[in-house]
Amino acid sequence: MGDLLTGIRFRANPTSYQKLVLSQWMGCARSIWNAKVDEEKYFRTFARKYYPTGTYAPIDQKTSQFKSKELTPWLYQCPSQIIRNSAVNWYQTYQKFMKGICGRPKRKPKTDRGSIYLTREVFRFDRCEDGNLRLFIGTKTNNIGYLSFKAHGKFEIPNSLYVRKERGQYYVSFCYEDGNSEEELPSNAEHLSFLQGSTREYLEENTIGVDRGVAIPVHA
Repeated sequence: MGDLLTGIRFRANPTSYQKLVLSQWMGCARSIWNAKVDEEKYFRTFARKYYPTGTYAPIDQKTSQFKSKELTPWLYQCPSQIIRNSAVNWYQTYQKFMKGICGRPKRKPKTDRGSIYLTREVFRFDRCEDGNLRLFIGTKTNNIGYLSFKAHGKFEIPNSLYVRKERGQYYVSFCYEDGNSEEELPSNAEHLSFLQGSTREYLEENTIGVDRGVAIPVHA
């Protein structure tokens, strides 16, 4: 029996300043996602018109073409890793679409929900003197400091995580593999209790492994 995927979700309590910055970062991630969607649509239309049948325009994870100090100065206020991660998530979703696993990536509208995908370069867990873990988000020069969250049990440090906003509430969620056997897994009732109230995006990411890379801000 191989390792099993465990989903973790904690309630976060950002300060007013942290909410502002997180919303800005979510806006940048959404902008990049949508820019990649628009870019792919343009390439697809161009290829259909000018390329021989059966050939496709190049699809990549590049984002430098979207960063302009004149047109998109706000992108420079966001850690570059978050922008890169949004493009990578789009690319991975597009690859799954090409394999028939999911639908074509679509533009994300502005709503009161959003998320950013963080890899280990832009977060860390520090253990305090009292034994509790604190979550630091950002880089050394561009960060929001420690994000308060409520852990409801022991957990392993993940390689990546999401910070999400849903209906005015903030959450930290991630998955990691553990070595538990099926006999040690929670009961169906416990699974249902854990999953109730989760968003569709969260369920898709953590139950069938579709990395949607959703990024919807309060404002761009």
